[in-house]
Amino acid sequence: MSDLDHPDLTRHLVETNSGNLNLKHKFKWHEAVIQVSLFACGLLSIFTTLGIILVLGNESISFFTRDQWVNTNRAILSDMDDRAGSVRVQPGKALESIENGGAIRIGQEVMEVIKFQNNQVEIDVLGTGGGFDRWCASEQDLAAAQAPRPHIVNASRPVKAGEIETCAGAGITPIPFLVGADALAITVSSDNDFITELTFAELQMIFGEADTWSQVRSAWPDEPIQLVIPGTDSGTFDFFVEEVFDDDPAAMLGQSPIMSENDNQLVGSIHRNPYSIGFFGFAYYLANSDDLKILTLDGVAPSAESVEDGSYALSRPLFIYSDADIMREHPQIADFISYYLEHVSDVIVDVGYFQASQRAQATARDELRRATDDAYSRTADPAEAAGEIIAAGSSTVFPLSERIGEMFVEDGYLPRLEVKRGIRGENTIAPHSAGVAVEVNDRPTIIEFFTNTSWIPAIGEFGVIPLINATLMTSTIAMLVALPLGIGAAVYLSEYAGPKLRSTLKPALEILAGIPTVVYGYFALTFMTPLLRAIFGVEIVNIYNTASAGVVVGILIIPLISSMSEDALHAVPQALREASYGLGATKLETVTRVVMPAALSGILAAFIVAISRAIGETMIVAIAAGAGPNFSFNPFDSAETMTGHIARISGGDLSYDSIDYNSIFAIGLTLFLMTFMLNVLSRVIISRFREAY
Repeated sequence: MSDLDHPDLTRHLVETNSGNLNLKHKFKWHEAVIQVSLFACGLLSIFTTLGIILVLGNESISFFTRDQWVNTNRAILSDMDDRAGSVRVQPGKALESIENGGAIRIGQEVMEVIKFQNNQVEIDVLGTGGGFDRWCASEQDLAAAQAPRPHIVNASRPVKAGEIETCAGAGITPIPFLVGADALAITVSSDNDFITELTFAELQMIFGEADTWSQVRSAWPDEPIQLVIPGTDSGTFDFFVEEVFDDDPAAMLGQSPIMSENDNQLVGSIHRNPYSIGFFGFAYYLANSDDLKILTLDGVAPSAESVEDGSYALSRPLFIYSDADIMREHPQIADFISYYLEHVSDVIVDVGYFQASQRAQATARDELRRATDDAYSRTADPAEAAGEIIAAGSSTVFPLSERIGEMFVEDGYLPRLEVKRGIRGENTIAPHSAGVAVEVNDRPTIIEFFTNTSWIPAIGEFGVIPLINATLMTSTIAMLVALPLGIGAAVYLSEYAGPKLRSTLKPALEILAGIPTVVYGYFALTFMTPLLRAIFGVEIVNIYNTASAGVVVGILIIPLISSMSEDALHAVPQALREASYGLGATKLETVTRVVMPAALSGILAAFIVAISRAIGETMIVAIAAGAGPNFSFNPFDSAETMTGHIARISGGDLSYDSIDYNSIFAIGLTLFLMTFMLNVLSRVIISRFREAY
């Protein structure tokens, strides 16, 4: 009989199992303290995370819902006293966001806008024909083009009979006001060394049937003639065709000329080619005389005398046109035309044109008096004018009208505000001196936040796209650098390095992760940027650029990718490798076809964690990428990432509860959502591709 069969031992075991053995856990104070501490740490981390999310969410909601007072870049011109009334504001950024019944703020006082008149002179360059077409268009055509009907047409030729008929259909009767005279300048590049003068017959050949310069004169080079001319909507084009080709432009258009409605573009095209020739208003030649050479025509150069006596063949009148009903319905138009006629002779020579005769000037003033029932027998006061002034038409007349418009504004034609004060308490009313900035309320929307390509909250531009774009660009460059290097290092350490070499190299590689990121930032600025500029050129690579920052961020995250990937590769069972070798596979085939697929979930997780690290990097991009939002896909341009922007503006004199203050949290929430989605994606990938052994 064995010891286990002994009756006394059996009875002892039964008695023990029936309750005599005390298995109750004995309370230990130190274990309880550790358990409570760990539980508290867990709760603290959870509540801290929730608290950060709540702060981000609350301040972001405030960013989209609170009053965002934005500086309009305008200041009041005259003092505002304790009474509600009208003030003028100095020229600057357009005040499109001010609306009747809306609110504005001057200093800290909020006021209601009773009436707003955004007085400004707008001048579009459409060519003379284009100006008449828009002026006399139907309401349906204007609505389709989303263009307002001009009040004034700038014209470098008289209105045509067909245009008068079209205007009559729109209820408009064109009234001409002769403002001066111009001479078409026939010009070549300053680099042209073989031509200084032409005859009228040679002018017709050059712009007609001649293909090369030698066909016009045998002494000239056998090079093709490149014609540079205004567009067909231009009054300059019409005048030239009428004077030179009897209204038949076919021969000139058959020469495949370079054409543009913008005379500045014509100047550039002529200057770049010594074998080109073109024509435009005399003023554009004067403004670009260093780049161009003007030609005499039949021995006569354009001048005040040759234009006045008609000896220069390509002289022409300059007009502005309006309509009597327009001037009655919009008194500011009559004010402007009156001012124009009074002052045009003072500036027309400086602009580059020639004065109209005294008789022509008197006729223009008589036309204005008849159209306005003698209301403008004297010069209008710009300070009393109110309402928009819209002009369109000739690029030739544009410089003259632009100069008169600037003078009109300088003499008092300014936007006007009529406000009601004290809408937030009578105690808020206080006198405001001239020069105090006007602010408007501009709330950003979610759509604007994620679609606008300009981020300047101080003036109402709330598009985060430039910051997101720069962030993604630096992160993409970083991953292009870090991914191949990091995985290559991981494969070597796991599959090729011996145990001793692995135990030495892996800690050495991970030392990179311990270097302060500010050191990396200055490494990017003082080493990587000069290296890129030496390779690609200082004209191409800016001092601050996303490429340099991205490369160095990639170097920063190499240890992260290599360490996590190496751990994943090292965790693959050795039996898989041996089975692969047993089937005759080489070392490289085993690594690429067996080990790496088996460790794919860990490698992908390392990749996504590294992306999150790159997106959240601050110091490198703040130092090396640039300080200012810039929507550009050029990696050699300066740009600012989300983290860099937060670091920059929060480090300055940032006012609490200001637009910039609230914008930090909106950007931070966007950054949080990006990294959160990456972490969610990481969990999905790990669960999808994880291999269990």
